[in-house]
Amino acid sequence: MRKQLIVVVVILIVVFGAIFGGKFYADHRAAVAAAHRSFPPTTVATAVARDEPWSPQVNVVGSLEAVDGTEITAQIAGNVTQVAFRSGAHVRKGDLLVRLDDSSQLALLHADQAKLQLARATLARAQKLYAAHAGSQSDLQTAEANSGAAQAAVEGDQATLKKLDIAAPFSGVVGIREVSLGQYVSPGTAVVNLQSYDPLLLDFSLPQSNVSEIAVGQNAVFTVNAYPDKAFKGRVTAIGSQVDPATRNIALQATLANPHALLRPGMYGNVELVVGQAQHGVVVPNTAITYNTFGDNVYMVTASANHELTAHEQVVKVQDQRGGSALIASGVKAGDTVVTAGQNKLREGMPVAVDNSVQP
Repeated sequence: MRKQLIVVVVILIVVFGAIFGGKFYADHRAAVAAAHRSFPPTTVATAVARDEPWSPQVNVVGSLEAVDGTEITAQIAGNVTQVAFRSGAHVRKGDLLVRLDDSSQLALLHADQAKLQLARATLARAQKLYAAHAGSQSDLQTAEANSGAAQAAVEGDQATLKKLDIAAPFSGVVGIREVSLGQYVSPGTAVVNLQSYDPLLLDFSLPQSNVSEIAVGQNAVFTVNAYPDKAFKGRVTAIGSQVDPATRNIALQATLANPHALLRPGMYGNVELVVGQAQHGVVVPNTAITYNTFGDNVYMVTASANHELTAHEQVVKVQDQRGGSALIASGVKAGDTVVTAGQNKLREGMPVAVDNSVQP
C-alpha cells in the first residue's frame, strides 16, 4: 500500500512538473522573442541646424509714456453746465470739453464794458480841454489812467470767460470723465485725463557698460504681454546726460509709432536692442533643447545605410536664446537634423519616423 502511494505521488510530481515547466518555458521563449523584436519607429518632428548671423542683444524692461499727456483741470470755480465729450473718445486740439456757468462773469463783463465807455468819454473830454489849455495835465493823466484800468478790467473779464470753456490743449484720447452736469468745481478740480497716442515714448535704462554700444537712431524693439505675437519697432531718440550714481545705469528714450492705438501710456514690457557686431553661429529652434540634471541636450537624427532613421542624444552648450531660436556654441553643427517635437518619447538609439506636422 505504501509503495502504491509513493508511485502515485511520483506520478503527480511528474505530471505537474511537465505542465508548469512547459508553461515557464513558453513564457521564457515569448520574453526572449519580445526582447529581440524591433520597436516601431517613434514619430517626431525635426529641423535642420542652420548657420546664421546672430547679433548680440540686450533685453531690459521699459515703460511707455505719451509725448503729450496731462490731467485737465478747472482753472476757476463754477458750476458745470455742459460736458461736451464722451469718455474714451478722440478729441482734437481746441475741442470744447466742459463749460462752466458764465452768467455772473458775463454780467461783470457788461458792467466793466460800460465803465470802459465812460472812461473813454472822460478821456476824450480831458484831451480836448488840455488841448484848449482849459484843463490841467493832472486831469488828463488821471483820465488816461482810468481808461487804461477800465480796458484792463474788460480784458480780464474776457480772459476769465475763456477759462470757463475748458478745451483740449492738444489732440489725443480722453479717459473717463471726472465731472458731472451741475457739479460745482473749484480751481484744480480734475475734469478728465488726456493722452496723445501716436507716437509714444519708450523709457528704459541700460548698464553703463553698454553706453559705448548705444547711439541715437539705433533700432529698439518693444514687446508687451498684451500682444504676445507683435513686435513694435522704434528708434532711440535720446540718451541721458549722466549715469545714475545709485544704479550705475543710464536712461534712454526711444520713440515708437502707434498708428492703430494698440499701445497705451503706462504699459511696460521688454525692450530689445542690438549691441555690437553680428557673428555667425549654429542656430536651432528652442523646442529642440531638452534639459536634465547633466545639462542641455538635443536628439539628433541620423540615417543608416538602409535609410532607417535613429535618434541619438547629444549634449550641447547653449550660448544664447531669443525669439524662439537658440545659438549653439558646441555639440551641433550646421546641417545636423535635430528633433523639435516628440523628445519625451525617445531613448538613445530608438528608431524614428519624421512627421513635421507634429506640434511641440
